[in-house]
Amino acid sequence: MLPRGVILLICILVSLNCSKVYGQVKGQNDSASVQIPVFETDSTNRENDSIQGSTNDVSALDIGKSRGIFISSEDKLIQLRILGSIRTGINLTDQNLPDPQTFNPYEIPTEIDTRSPNFFAGLQQTRLGIEVTRKTKMKGDLFIRFEGDFKNTSTSLRIRHAYGQIGRILIGQTWSLLNNVSYQPALVSLDGPVSGSGLRTPQVRYSYQINQSTSWNIAMEYSSPNFEVPDSVNVTILPVIPSFTARFSHLTDIISYRFAAIVTTISGRLESNPISYTLGYGGSFAGKMNIMRNGELFLQFSAGKGIAHYMDTFNGKDEDMDYNPNTSNFETLFSSGGYIAYELQLPKELTTSFTMGITSINNKDYQPDDAYNFSFNSLLNLFWQPTEGARLGIEFANGRRYNKVGTWGLANRVSFLFYYDF
Repeated sequence: MLPRGVILLICILVSLNCSKVYGQVKGQNDSASVQIPVFETDSTNRENDSIQGSTNDVSALDIGKSRGIFISSEDKLIQLRILGSIRTGINLTDQNLPDPQTFNPYEIPTEIDTRSPNFFAGLQQTRLGIEVTRKTKMKGDLFIRFEGDFKNTSTSLRIRHAYGQIGRILIGQTWSLLNNVSYQPALVSLDGPVSGSGLRTPQVRYSYQINQSTSWNIAMEYSSPNFEVPDSVNVTILPVIPSFTARFSHLTDIISYRFAAIVTTISGRLESNPISYTLGYGGSFAGKMNIMRNGELFLQFSAGKGIAHYMDTFNGKDEDMDYNPNTSNFETLFSSGGYIAYELQLPKELTTSFTMGITSINNKDYQPDDAYNFSFNSLLNLFWQPTEGARLGIEFANGRRYNKVGTWGLANRVSFLFYYDF
C-alpha cells in the first residue's frame, strides 16, 4: 500500500486544473513559470548553502530549488512544484544505540565492558513535498510549502515543513529562529555536531529586510518542554504563554553571522497547587567565513536555562528541568555547547569537512551520579556528486559521554548516505 503522503499528493495533482508542465534543470530559465521566491537560492559551490533573504533557512543537504517538476496554470499566476528525494542511509556502529538512525553521544552507554556492534540500513530519510507560489495583485507572491519524510518508528509520513508566507508574515511549522542549519557543512549524520540546533516549531513569524545583507526576525513559537516527572509526583503541564524568539542576521559573500535569543515560560500545576510559571531563556551565535581557496569555516555557540530541547543533543532527553526532592520543586537546568567545522571543496566534485563539538549540562547536587554531564563528538565527512541532484557521502563519527561523577562511554560509527533529488 502506498504511504498516505503519496496518496495525498496524487489527489492534489488530480484536482488541479493545470495546462502546462515544465521540467526544469539547473541553469535553465522557464519564462512560463511563476518566479520562485527569492529566499531560496543555489550556490555555485553547494546547493542552497546560504540564505538570500530574511524568511527561511536552508541546510546543506536540502533539495535544491531547481530540482523537481514545475507546473504552471494557464494564466501563469500559479506555479506548483513537486519535489522529492530518495535517500538511503547505511551505518555500522561499534556500540548499540537506542536510535540506529542517529549518532547522539547522549545515548552512549557508560561503564560498559563489552561492546555490541550494530548494523542498520533504511530509507527513512526519503523526502516528499510540494510548493505552491501564487501571484497576488497587492502583496506580492503567496508561498506555501509542505515537505515530509519517513523518520518515524512506524515509517509513516512525518511533517518537516508546513507553512504559508506572504510579504513579511510566515505562519506554520518550519525551522525555529534558534536553528543553525545554514551554518553547518554537509554531514551524513542526522544529528550533526553536538550543540547543533535543527528544531522545527509551529510559529508565527515577522521578518524585516534592512538592506541586501542585513535582516531581523521575531516570532511566537510553540514547543513542548522536556523533563522527567517522578512517579510519586502529580504534575500537569499547562501551556499558557508561547515562546518568544528573535534573530539578527548579516550575510555577505565573505562572512555571515547571526545572533538569536529566546524567552520561554514553562507552566503547569504541581499536585493541586495553583498554576506555576518558570522562566527559561537563552541565546546563540552562529557564523561562517570563507577562508583560503574553496574553504569555509563554521562556528556556533549556544547557552541557556530551560531550553535544552532546542539543541538536537538534548531533544527528547528530559534535560530542560529536574525535580528537586529537597524542595519538592522543579528547577531549570543550564545547558551550553558549541562546535567548529571546516569544509573544503576538492576537485572532481568532491567535498570534505571536519567538525568538532561539545555540549554540557550544569548538574545539580541532588542529581544522581549517572546524570549526564557533558559529551563531545568529531565528524569526518567526504561527499561526491556524480551528477546533478545526486550525492554519495561517507562519514566517520567518534563520540564520548561523561556522567556527573566522571564515568564515561565511547562509540564510533561509519555511515553512508546516497540520495537523488528528482
